[in-house]
Amino acid sequence: MKNIAVVTGGFSGEDQISRQSAQMVMNNIDRQKYRPFLIDISKKGWFYIGETEKNIAVDKNDFSLLIKNKKIKFDAAFMALHGDPGENGVLQSYFQLVGIPCTTGAPFSMAITFNKYATVQILKSGNLPVADSVLLRRGQNIDLDFICDKVELPCFVKPNFGGSSLGISKVNQKTGLKAAIATAFKESDEVIVEAFISGREFTCGVMQQGDKIRPIAVTEIVSKNEFFDFESKYNTSLVDEITPAPIEPSSYKKCQELAVEVFRMLDCRGIARVDFIRSPSGFKIIEINTVPGMTDVSIYPQMAEVSGISKQKMIEILLENIL
Repeated sequence: MKNIAVVTGGFSGEDQISRQSAQMVMNNIDRQKYRPFLIDISKKGWFYIGETEKNIAVDKNDFSLLIKNKKIKFDAAFMALHGDPGENGVLQSYFQLVGIPCTTGAPFSMAITFNKYATVQILKSGNLPVADSVLLRRGQNIDLDFICDKVELPCFVKPNFGGSSLGISKVNQKTGLKAAIATAFKESDEVIVEAFISGREFTCGVMQQGDKIRPIAVTEIVSKNEFFDFESKYNTSLVDEITPAPIEPSSYKKCQELAVEVFRMLDCRGIARVDFIRSPSGFKIIEINTVPGMTDVSIYPQMAEVSGISKQKMIEILLENIL
């Protein structure tokens, strides 16, 4: 039986979402094949959260545990940690050093995809459809006139690093830009100002299974708030997530093809979710999530279920990719 570290927690505002994702994994992993250990990483330390044992500190020298005088080593790490340090290449680099395979992409790919602006520039270089954007760094002179000329209004202001729509604002007038930028800087040292694209919002899952990369279902997101913000992502009464998306077959297929192309271009592994706005001119890529939510209300498990992949099977595919 393989020992699996289910890694959760983190250093960002997504830590509680990470713990919910990890609990879903713990509840659905096949315990006839795998022996899961919940490992919580925070600024307070790295601990095994046992079902009966008291919390036990992880030995960071080799990512092992000492339980009842017996050393436990891990065959693989299942990443259920959203944001820093699980989605930005930091933990991936550590696991590479200690020789433990991880369910996400390689360190460089994770670092790039965690950086929204860098991701957009790479996709743009490959002639993939993306929104215009401006990058701001903490401490630099911010020229509001330049921003408005470059992306026009309305626009979105968002942290360049991070997920779950934390720190994101929609700005309709120039007078609101300064406050929105300050809000985003609370979550990240870099901020991206992105052109607003009018249209319907869709997201498509992608899954690697061995050497094959395939799309799963497409979901349409209809938020009852002004946009798909943190509140509506985790409050099912504020959003309708329609899977499969009610669009014509040719558009559905195009969305899936674009999602796979993004996954390949960014050298992703495991699973990912690619977000789109469908404007009158076609699909525009908004961003990619390489550690998509795994909570009971998250979109990715819903898309997998509609595609005939149970939670248990999805977990098994991710682990078998690396074992």
